[in-house]
Amino acid sequence: MIDPSHGGEDKGAALGGKLLEKDVTLGLARELRKELEERGIAARLLRDSDTDISLERRAELTNQERAAVYIALHAGPPGNGVRVYVAMLPSARSLEGRLLPWENVQAASLRKSAALAQAVAHDLTRTGLPVVSLTAPLRPLNNLVAPAIAVEWATGQENTRPAENQKTLSALASAIAAGIVRARPQLAVHP
Repeated sequence: MIDPSHGGEDKGAALGGKLLEKDVTLGLARELRKELEERGIAARLLRDSDTDISLERRAELTNQERAAVYIALHAGPPGNGVRVYVAMLPSARSLEGRLLPWENVQAASLRKSAALAQAVAHDLTRTGLPVVSLTAPLRPLNNLVAPAIAVEWATGQENTRPAENQKTLSALASAIAAGIVRARPQLAVHP
């Protein structure tokens, strides 16, 4: 499941001129879907138009679809490069029992999420952009059953040309897809 962040009234960050985060993430999501499908991996976008979807609904849809992997896409300042995030769960409570608290649903997949983030970060370094791996309490990562990460392109310069942006988006999508392919053996469910 590919989640282009923001959408609709939620414009996200202003990236210079009339360029908005919600548009950049949708373009990157479409590129990533294409890259994954070319590699034989089925991919779905949570939004494929300029629609507003709440964070709760993003998690619900992803969990209902029983997605094997969830990738949230973001873009914006500060900095220049790419940040790859894994969920930072709230302070540990007893997770015994059949039902997990909504804010800790990711606990069962956190190791696989970290493996996915590591593989994606490794392939992103090939773009020539600086890459940083972080943990953060980013929603809806904590609410997802599947391995889940967020990838944020820190655009750096506000006035980059559209052709340069498209070239970078294509390189990012290719690297993310390669990382997903690399992580697949670690993400497989073993009996």
